[in-house]
Formats: sequence, structure tokens, C-alpha cells
Amino acid sequence: MNSGTTGYKRQRRAVEKKMSVKKREIKNSCYPKNALVVDEVTEPRRLVQHLLESLSFQTVAAYNSHEAIQILYNSRIQFDFIFVDFDLSITPGPELVRRIRAMGIRSKVVGMCTNYSDANCQMFQEARANATVAKPLNRQTLEIVTGILAII
Repeated sequence: MNSGTTGYKRQRRAVEKKMSVKKREIKNSCYPKNALVVDEVTEPRRLVQHLLESLSFQTVAAYNSHEAIQILYNSRIQFDFIFVDFDLSITPGPELVRRIRAMGIRSKVVGMCTNYSDANCQMFQEARANATVAKPLNRQTLEIVTGILAII
């Protein structure tokens, strides 16, 4: 009689792989750039964070506009870029940009729109955002936007 083998191979347990992000060195800069990402939805916020970190940014995330204001008041970090989603529930994105500008913060502000239209871009522009981009973002778009705004 057989010693208990059935002829089936054992399956290996699934191994979860961590997402790896290649960090690129920025030779022109003597310090890392800082970015604040404000988005209520976790997946797009993490995507933007990972993309920025792959471009050698240090990122801080805010879940909503109130948390973003608290971070800006309490943090000693001077943010080079602030990425703001249009669809925030408590305070809409353009209103948050107005409040940021009223606080005297001179960071480059990038508005992010899921529903990219002229009206949404106009609202961010009137709030004095430096740029508006369509979501979902990709690495190439972020490289272009941050590269252009870093010069200005």
C-alpha cells in the first residue's frame, strides 16, 4: 500500500509582495522637496504619495481640509507643493486653496480634478492655484508639473 501520498503536489502559500518604488536622486537640489497631499479617498491619495516619493519627495497626507489646515498650522515643515483634490466633502478644494493663500502660504498648489472641465479649472484658477491636473495622475504628468512649477 502507498504511504499516504495522493499524487497531488502541495501548493505553496501565496507570498504577498510589497510595492517597490524606485527613488531617483535629484542632483540639482541640496535638500529633498516636501509635498502635502489632500484627498479623502485613500487609493488616489496613496497613488499620488507613491509617485511623489518615487520622484524623491517627502510626503505628508491629509484626509480632509481640516486636517490639512491643522498640518499647515502645526507643522514646521515648509511644503514646496500642495496637491488638493477638488471633491472634498467639508470644504471644497478651491475653498481650501483660498484659505491656504489667506494664511500667507506661498507653496505651489496643484488642484486635482476627477471631472476635469473648464469650470473646475476656472474655480482653482480663481482660488490662485498654480496648476490643475486631471486624475488619475501618472509619473510623467507629475514630473512635468513639478518641473515647470519648480522653475517659476
